[in-house]
Amino acid sequence: MTDRAEPQHPDGPEDGTEQSPVPATVPAQRAKRTKAPSSRPDVSYTPVSNGMDYLASVFQHLTEGETPPGARDLKYTVLHLHAATEVLLKDRLAREHFSLVFADPLQATYDAWQKGDFKSCGTLDAFDRLVTIASLPLEDTDRKRIKQLSDHRNALQHYGLKHNAHAIESRAATVLDFLITFIHRHLIPKLEPDEARGVEQSMDSFRLKLKRVERLVNKRMNDLGNELAKVADVTVKCPDCEQSAMVADGRPDGPTCLFCHQVWPEDPESAAANYAWIIIGLDDVSAIQDGGAPPVVDCPHCGRYALVTEAVTGSSQPAATPLCFSCGTVFKNLIDCEAGCGTVLDIAPDDDLIRMCTNCIDNTFSGF
Repeated sequence: MTDRAEPQHPDGPEDGTEQSPVPATVPAQRAKRTKAPSSRPDVSYTPVSNGMDYLASVFQHLTEGETPPGARDLKYTVLHLHAATEVLLKDRLAREHFSLVFADPLQATYDAWQKGDFKSCGTLDAFDRLVTIASLPLEDTDRKRIKQLSDHRNALQHYGLKHNAHAIESRAATVLDFLITFIHRHLIPKLEPDEARGVEQSMDSFRLKLKRVERLVNKRMNDLGNELAKVADVTVKCPDCEQSAMVADGRPDGPTCLFCHQVWPEDPESAAANYAWIIIGLDDVSAIQDGGAPPVVDCPHCGRYALVTEAVTGSSQPAATPLCFSCGTVFKNLIDCEAGCGTVLDIAPDDDLIRMCTNCIDNTFSGF
């Protein structure tokens, strides 16, 4: 008799007892992660603290690096000084009303202001609005200095700049002097007490560092003292560095600044025009509109359009004297052509000469 095989139970235990089914595998659920706090602080600057930080950088580059400051230090001096000027002027302007910082105040909204989503006015616009709207007594000479700083900054930022290091240093000192005065007189009184105290503490440090910068400039001027004394009658303030070191003595190279080495080769007309506008604040258009004579005229000696009629030289100051930036002639007896054409003549009071220019004489007596 053949044994029958026992039925197989592949899904159950060999002893035939009932087994609970194995539960299906459930994919693991990811635990919800909580965001760990960042170990790095947020970038947070108020406009005032931002401007003061730029100023701290300027003094760092001017006084804490190599002596005298190298090209890289002077580059960041220009960039950060311009940034400080722009930020601090606009902050003071916004304290009059936020809309004044908009390029077009008529398009200003408070929501755009809060989000920083708007086009702001330029640095010089901010300066002008502080004068005309906020009635701050800011000087036009400071505006010109800021304009030159803006030109240097734009050159560096967009297409490069090659400029004399001494001139940049000297210019920076004048703008820094303006900013420190501006912060003290016009910004700190508008701040909350805590912020005002913090700014004033920084100002104490800045004033000391500015004196160090000014000492460098003054030392260089003192070193040039003997050389400049020999040409005091034809030496005026340089429109580039504002030091009284530009010599206009008719030298072949053209007017030359002994402080910053700026030269106007074969272009005394440009040197004269720059001096008239930047240093004494006069130009042909505004002078004539105000009923005065143009500040630069044709020289009776050399014929170049380079005679500044109200130049202030090292030997004439504080009085003005006519100086030709081309031939270096200092005039004592200038008079206007009696025909009213605007030509100036070099005729002494006791000279028995017709007091008219050649053209007017020809026109007047051509029929005789």
